[in-house]
Amino acid sequence: GDSSVIIYLQPPGVIPLGGSAVIRCEYQRNGGTFVLYRSGKKLGTLKLHGRRAEFLLSNVTRSFSGPYTCHYMHGDNGTILARSDTLEVLVEELRGPKPVLSILPGHEVTAGSDVQLRCTFWNDSAACFLYLEGQAGTHYEFPSTEATFHLSRVEPGNGGRYTCQCFVKQTPPTWSIPSEFLELVVR
Repeated sequence: GDSSVIIYLQPPGVIPLGGSAVIRCEYQRNGGTFVLYRSGKKLGTLKLHGRRAEFLLSNVTRSFSGPYTCHYMHGDNGTILARSDTLEVLVEELRGPKPVLSILPGHEVTAGSDVQLRCTFWNDSAACFLYLEGQAGTHYEFPSTEATFHLSRVEPGNGGRYTCQCFVKQTPPTWSIPSEFLELVVR
């Protein structure tokens, strides 16, 4: 509900082996601290800057993969007031080329319009995933390389920066580099 902690990865998607990303935790109260856990093990305590705290993952190995949760505490007695959903983090070697994301009819639309997002990739045996910046996990999974994601009667809340990334079902399976971000602006 409203009182839970928001957790997400920046940038979204699968983290490249040896690369870096930031886990962000947000809560609607100022002050207090977050405690970050991976697979139930405490990784660190973070002070809030405003309503957000950031935890940097750098030079990542596969051991950084796993379920992350963020717990919010207020005061020094260590009482957990709220916790996030689980953020599944995946670290893999990424290979080019990257998919191409497109937005029709265009990246600036009026509220109430219908929008299509398409992720185009060179390999037919791939599954592609759409991410929205600031959201945990996958926004949409494209069932085929020709598939489009339909947003009907868009609202300003549908706006933001989207990216897609593809998983190639081969041996060994590989992940693509993510597409460039495309911003959808709803006026």
